[in-house]
Amino acid sequence: MSLGLTISLWAVVAVAAIVLLSAVLQAALGFGFALIAVPLLMLVLPPKTAVICVFLLASVASVLTLRAARAEVKVAEARRLSIGAVAAMPLGVVLLLSAPSLVLRLMLGLVTIAAALWMLFGHEAPLEGHQPSAALGYVTGAISGVLNTSLSTNGPPLVVYLRHRGLGPEAFRSTISVVFTVSNLVGLIMLGVGGAIHRDAVVLALVSGPFNIVGWALGNALAKRLAPHHFDRVVDVALLLSGVVVLLRAFV
Repeated sequence: MSLGLTISLWAVVAVAAIVLLSAVLQAALGFGFALIAVPLLMLVLPPKTAVICVFLLASVASVLTLRAARAEVKVAEARRLSIGAVAAMPLGVVLLLSAPSLVLRLMLGLVTIAAALWMLFGHEAPLEGHQPSAALGYVTGAISGVLNTSLSTNGPPLVVYLRHRGLGPEAFRSTISVVFTVSNLVGLIMLGVGGAIHRDAVVLALVSGPFNIVGWALGNALAKRLAPHHFDRVVDVALLLSGVVVLLRAFV
């Protein structure tokens, strides 16, 4: 049974479960949807279908997270990162449409593992009040823009940059959610113009949409009751395992 798609029913069920988990983490931490969803979805979907499906769903998740945590946005940081991301997105679209699946899986696996290792071992002491140059914000945004439209995974450079800014949990969630929202909405337009959006990805996003909403609601409730660092280690380990699995999958 295929539900009119080129993928099986069990794959649709797996997509819904992955989306639910990813939405919980996104709402709880302010990031993590694509970092969890894309590697896992690539195990059951073609890479390009997984990327577009996550792009559609992450757009909804980022808007919901921003609505819940918008009080402490660092406007200057959000502006620099967003401008850099939008300027570099066309390059990501080219990579998505032209790069072989193996290359996309290798890119994602390496980016995911690097992000997980950094979050596990590299940010114990963020630089409180540290003021990086404006140029660094634009460059970081550009890197995230390329990753966004090629892999729907723009979180790693943004997390590294904002953590080293010494932002508190609410300011972090608010600011990164602004960048995600701008990047996702503009990225969707670019992907549509580039012809990357296709029927399977849209139908999968619609079918798993309710799980996205439920996961966000659960994660938002958990965020109010549990300390963020309880989620941090779960996400870090999940990221590391996801990256390893994707790299192995690339050669199988």
